[in-house]
Amino acid sequence: MGTKLIDGLNEAQRDAVTHRAGPILIIAGAGTGKTTVIARRIAWLLQEGLAKSDQILALTFTDKAAGEMEERVDALLPYGSVDIWISTFHAFAERMLKEYGLAIGIPNDFRLLDETAQWLLIREHMDRFPLDYYRPRGNPTKYIRALLKLFSRAKDEEIRPNDFLEYVKKMRLEADQTEFADDAIREAEEIANCYHAYEQLLLEKETMDAADVRQLLSLPLETSTGAPA
Repeated sequence: MGTKLIDGLNEAQRDAVTHRAGPILIIAGAGTGKTTVIARRIAWLLQEGLAKSDQILALTFTDKAAGEMEERVDALLPYGSVDIWISTFHAFAERMLKEYGLAIGIPNDFRLLDETAQWLLIREHMDRFPLDYYRPRGNPTKYIRALLKLFSRAKDEEIRPNDFLEYVKKMRLEADQTEFADDAIREAEEIANCYHAYEQLLLEKETMDAADVRQLLSLPLETSTGAPA
């Protein structure tokens, strides 16, 4: 199987597959054989005894890419090598939280929403969102995706709904001494209130989004206790 794993590869690809000492970073464009190299490297690591199957994790961005990777690795390995984790980042994070979430106060029966499910959740509960500027009469759902991006960015920067609401209050108090216009303040207040409504909805439905997962997976276990607020 050793010769098979490097057959047809160019020099750079062979070096990547058979690299031994320390981490390796592969930078390559589309169609340059990245999936082939990674699949063969996984098989090579197992063949050389440098890793066990349950010590290998391969992550990608789409279900299609993860499925293709899994098929290629499976074709290279002996029957029964089933412990390798090959999945999307999203699926891996969900699996980790379902297995170990109780340690940071997350129930293991939570549901993780993808972008489509987030959009549908807001659309189904539009009456919960105090929208004016961001609810055009001709297309009430026009700005849902834009709002979700704002909520995600806020979470990534560790800005919670109450922080946002406090910021809007500060904008109002300082409006006379700053360049903040009334329209800008009203728009910011609308976003802050919608962000709060969105977080309450997630809590009620026992769901999380990708930004919640990114934040939770970055927390040291010893700093997180009890149920989520």
